[in-house]
Order: sequence, then structure tokens, then C-alpha cells
Amino acid sequence: MKRPALAVATAVLAAGALLTGCGSTHPAGGASGAGASRPSASDPGASKPSTSDPSASNAAQEAQQKYEQQQKQAVADHDRAFPTVAKTCAGKSTAVPSPVAPSPVDPTPSLGADAHVGQPENPKYAENHAYLQTVALSPVQQCRGDAHAALIAAGLVGKAPTGPEQAKELLTRLGYPGAVVTPGTGGVQFSVFVPQIGPCLTGTLSDPPRIEVHGPYVEGGCTPSKGGH
Repeated sequence: MKRPALAVATAVLAAGALLTGCGSTHPAGGASGAGASRPSASDPGASKPSTSDPSASNAAQEAQQKYEQQQKQAVADHDRAFPTVAKTCAGKSTAVPSPVAPSPVDPTPSLGADAHVGQPENPKYAENHAYLQTVALSPVQQCRGDAHAALIAAGLVGKAPTGPEQAKELLTRLGYPGAVVTPGTGGVQFSVFVPQIGPCLTGTLSDPPRIEVHGPYVEGGCTPSKGGH
């Protein structure tokens, strides 16, 4: 009777040892798995904390400050050259209005057998004529433009130029040496960016003159570029 009991005890001890061995393998496996998911310091693919470049941020701030200083100096130079304009437009807002959303497509079909409802005759018209768009003006810019147009109109009373040379001399005397003049029907055509700060003035130097105030064209300058896209 002792031998069966001894055999049973031996079997129990063997099973306990097997269970203990199995239990010891799980922590090792778990530690191994955790080690595999954690990149080592020598791993070139190890993630590194992102750091912002302070020099780039400082450069951007310095550029912005320099631009603002240049703008202030330009306004001061303009106001000294044109004190009446400065007085007229003092206190006007410098905020540029939000661009107006394009008009919806006319749902009325155009005449013709191949007309499609809701589709313009030339779907790429706006894209092809984007070069004709001008930069929006703030209230103070519009005020300055109107005031400069009034100065030019006053200088033309009774003495509209008969040719580009005379027109150039007149505009230079009024304070617009950078004006571009060309001959045209009904009078000399001109365009000028108001010295220092804008906006653009374009029109005809007739008596009375026809002058339009607007921002620069999106592609630059006070006159549209040649042709579309």
C-alpha cells in the first residue's frame, strides 16, 4: 500500500513542477514582447520627440516686424508729401474686407441645341480671366485713392494734356512721377501707383478726367497683364 501512495505523491510533485515551469515562461515571454515593442536607443528608426526650430520662428517674427516698420515709414512719407490726403483719411479703417463670393451660375440654359442647364457657355471663363482681378482695398486705401483722384482732377481743370509728354509733366508736377502715360482715344491714358502706399489710379486725362481707383492686379502692377491663361 505504500508504493501506490508513493507513486501518487511522485506524480503530484511532477505535475506541480511542470505547472511551475509553465508559469515561469509567461513572464519571460511578456518581458520579451515588451522589449520587442520598445525601440532601443541604437535603433535608427526609433521615434524622437519633435522640437520646433526657434531660429526659424525668430526669423519669421523679425521679418514681420521689419515689414510693419516699413509700412509705417511708407505711410509717414506719404502723409508728409500729401498732407491734405492724410487729413481727409485720418481715422479710416485699415481692415481689408473679405472677398465677395462669386455669383452663382445662371440656371437659365443658353440658346442652342447643345446647351446644358446650369452650365455657363464657357466654364473656364473665370479661370481664364483671373488675371483681371484686383486686390481688395481697405476703407483707408479707398479714401486715399479717391482723394488722389480729386487732386488730379483739380489739376486738370481747363488744361487737359494734349499728348503723353504734357501729361507726364503735369502728373509729375502734381506728385506722381511714376505715372505711365500712353496716347488714347478721348484723351491721354494713364496709370499710377500712389507713391509709397498705393492704391492704383487709372483712367483718361480728359476734361473732366475719368479716373478709377482700384488695388493692384493679382499678378502685379496697376495694369492687367497681356492675355489670359
